[in-house]
Amino acid sequence: MAQESNNSDQKLIGLMAQFDDPDSLLVACEKVRKAGYTKTDAFTPFPLHGIDEALGIKPTILPWIVLSLGIIGGTAGLALQYYTNAFDYPFMISAKPTFSLPANIPVIFELVILHAAIAVFIGMLALNRLPTFSNPLFRVPEFARATDDKFFLTVDINDPSYKPNKTRELFDGFRGQTAVLEVYEDPSEANLPPVIKIVGLCAIVIALIPPLLLWKAYNSTSTVPRINPIRDMDVQLRADTQTTMPSDIFADGRAMRPRIPGTVSRSDSLDTEFVTGIAADSDEQNVVFLQEEDKPAEPAAEEPAEEKPAEEAAEQPMAEAPADGQAPAAAPAEENEPNWVKIAPIKVTQSTVERGQKRYNIYCSVCHGLAGDGDGLVSQRAIEREQPTWVPPTNLHTDYLLTQPDGKIFNTITHGIRKMKGYGDQIPPEDRWAIVTYIRALQKTRTGTESEIPAVELKELEIKGQ
Repeated sequence: MAQESNNSDQKLIGLMAQFDDPDSLLVACEKVRKAGYTKTDAFTPFPLHGIDEALGIKPTILPWIVLSLGIIGGTAGLALQYYTNAFDYPFMISAKPTFSLPANIPVIFELVILHAAIAVFIGMLALNRLPTFSNPLFRVPEFARATDDKFFLTVDINDPSYKPNKTRELFDGFRGQTAVLEVYEDPSEANLPPVIKIVGLCAIVIALIPPLLLWKAYNSTSTVPRINPIRDMDVQLRADTQTTMPSDIFADGRAMRPRIPGTVSRSDSLDTEFVTGIAADSDEQNVVFLQEEDKPAEPAAEEPAEEKPAEEAAEQPMAEAPADGQAPAAAPAEENEPNWVKIAPIKVTQSTVERGQKRYNIYCSVCHGLAGDGDGLVSQRAIEREQPTWVPPTNLHTDYLLTQPDGKIFNTITHGIRKMKGYGDQIPPEDRWAIVTYIRALQKTRTGTESEIPAVELKELEIKGQ
């Protein structure tokens, strides 16, 4: 009687039936559904198969919300990249197209995942009407056993089919029902406590400080150095490439250090012909070329000569003039061409040529073309866009290259020439020689004769009419 008196001032929000076993709950759920009730719910201590069908619960729309947000995110990512890269600020890189779908896939993928994750989180909260700070069911003492050994079925009084007496009679008639309980509205204050409001307001104000500082910094200028919270990453004792250093560290002031003379990396091959393309008729020559070191100048012997008096300078040629009957002094020697390797120092097989073709198609064909005519896609694009600084790639079938030693072509691949970059750091020596072999095969397609074709293959070509 005391409980009824206490509940008399509270608002009834539903009826709840208690069961001892899951089978009775399933039967009761089917009866409620068939009676036309829709605002129902069931609570069990463990997952119960068939409960959704018994209550008539429809599949959630959350997957469709996730799909929609994912499509919106992907479309927004694609549109943003197109607007920024191809429309608002086209950025030309090596004559590549300003917009290419494959290059934009990573950003699109990330935005699809981001939007889908947000849709899952927010959609779940919204569909389940969370967070709920107070659940009236928790005020029913018997409901505490919902996580232990009891099963419950509730009906909301706002259900269109709810009739106080009729619904009560239906609940009383459930088989296996052990109690019918009334659920009342939580009488506690619905508003948040003032302390939580104050703390929340302070948190919002503090959270706004960083974006406001960023906005101020973005829209103003300052002579004060920027805030650097992690100074170890920016301020450290190091030198960037292509910069100078104090002379008390290195005497020449260079930040980038040359190789120490006479040293060879332990991973490098000692076969100088193989790694340089220069014949090993002089070990000293090859080692010097490998290290790419300039011989130190000898200013002490040359510079004073320019400052000699005119008379002394006039006498000097006389002193060096050849004696009668002797050969004239040789003209200033031009830079000696290295003794290039004439033929690639590798065993050429079918697999070698195929390997060279693959490496050539990857690294060389974009400029030189698949057939070596210097008409690769990059070159075509640059010519189409009339790039003023573009230097057309060399035609690999020119007479100059036909007579060039294999070692010199290898050296060009290794160190580059004119605007062509060197690929020595990217392509191993074995593959560079394979590329040279494949270039020779390409050249043979224009210069080969019938006598160089095996009889069997020549016969096949004749049959094919080629």
